[in-house]
Amino acid sequence: MKAALILATQQFERHPALEDPDIDELFVVEAEDRFRRLPYHQHKITLLLAAMRHSAARWEAEGRTVRVVPLSDGVGFAAGLERLVRDRRPDGLAWMGATDLGVDERLSALCARWGLRTRVYPDGLFLTPAEEVDGWFAEHPAPRMEDFYRWQRRRTGLLMDGGRPAGRRWNFDADNRKPLPRGGVVVPALPAAEHDGITAGVIAEVGERFAEHPGDASEFWLPVTPDEARTWLDAFVAERLADFGPYEDAMARDEPFLFHSVLSSSLNIGLLTAHDVADAVAQHASASLASREGFVRQVIGWREYMRGVYRAHPELADANALGLHRRLESYWYTGRRIPRDLPEPVRVVLERVHRWGYAHHIERLMVLGNWLLLRGYAPREVTRWFSALFVDAYEWVMVPNVMGMSQWADGGLVATKPYVSGGAYLQKMGHWWESDAAARDSAFTTAYWDFLAANEDALAGNPRMALALAQMRARRDA
Repeated sequence: MKAALILATQQFERHPALEDPDIDELFVVEAEDRFRRLPYHQHKITLLLAAMRHSAARWEAEGRTVRVVPLSDGVGFAAGLERLVRDRRPDGLAWMGATDLGVDERLSALCARWGLRTRVYPDGLFLTPAEEVDGWFAEHPAPRMEDFYRWQRRRTGLLMDGGRPAGRRWNFDADNRKPLPRGGVVVPALPAAEHDGITAGVIAEVGERFAEHPGDASEFWLPVTPDEARTWLDAFVAERLADFGPYEDAMARDEPFLFHSVLSSSLNIGLLTAHDVADAVAQHASASLASREGFVRQVIGWREYMRGVYRAHPELADANALGLHRRLESYWYTGRRIPRDLPEPVRVVLERVHRWGYAHHIERLMVLGNWLLLRGYAPREVTRWFSALFVDAYEWVMVPNVMGMSQWADGGLVATKPYVSGGAYLQKMGHWWESDAAARDSAFTTAYWDFLAANEDALAGNPRMALALAQMRARRDA
């Protein structure tokens, strides 16, 4: 008898184990220890458990044999898998290669100890096979995301006109930086959450078992099956894609989602594939090329680039180029007793994260990440927080994105300059303060100048920081 282990982040409708004629049983472990490694947001735990249980129910309805170690047993992942192996006595175990480093090696070691033959299917979370992305990074010791993205466009043929990019431009980023108009815009609502009995049961269990974790499971709002995720994809393409491009960097105090797809939580656990999403957007000709290109760049460029950086540069996990060591205060995790003097955009987005387990990419980078870097928090602490609080966060994306792009802990491998700003940029893109003058006089702007002064020596050789450092020196010497 041969079994396949289905990992929590691999809830594919067409998982390769389902098409493998050698597989007799499917193993699922609801491992409590994995959900307690960090104080994960209740919505993230709910998402994973509900998706796993829906998958198991679907497989059983198809006549497959599914063996589950339930969360209620309270056992760890290795102990749960060992129980299944001991009880079912398979002679081999298959699984899909895990994206996070070290998982495959640990599973192989367990199988060797138990005398099981192994079979590892390719990781299906990405468009690019692991060996191809590894080869590209091996050939590019100073990898630029734009170079990687153009390689991806040529490789996939998405938004290409023969050998040239559609519209004769690779990148429409300059067209996609508009703030919302002062009068506001109509933002279509996300699809409504309609919980069936499985999801309702998970919500109740998570709310009780993980009551001390951030968030409120009773407000869970995400798709948990491939069909539900496709509904969200269809709604995004039909209702929000047209405005995604121009307003993808915009922020609004009362609009947490704006025109974003909010599909990353589905992509990162396999409810949707990168091919499904990129293809649906690229082919939707009624939306502008700028909107389609801006979204495709996130999926086949940024997302796959982050995975490649993670594989090529494991040293990022411990990087701290600026030597920052401040510890995060408890309110970042609890959402309680948030200081009154915290800048308005930080407070609003932090409250948003505690409610939804989500903030869109510019809020993550230019509100939260910006503030955390300006205030000198330790990059590993920041990565840990993002990993715990966000529904779409996993090690493969958090390490390069937070340590590299957000916190500049790598000294410039991922981003050529720190993504920092004062209040003026935030005011332009989100109207957070009552006036532009208030934004210039805000704690955010003060923190920006203080950061430049404190890190002047480390940043002095960076040509992209020359103007900002000159402005800081002029202010200091005035």
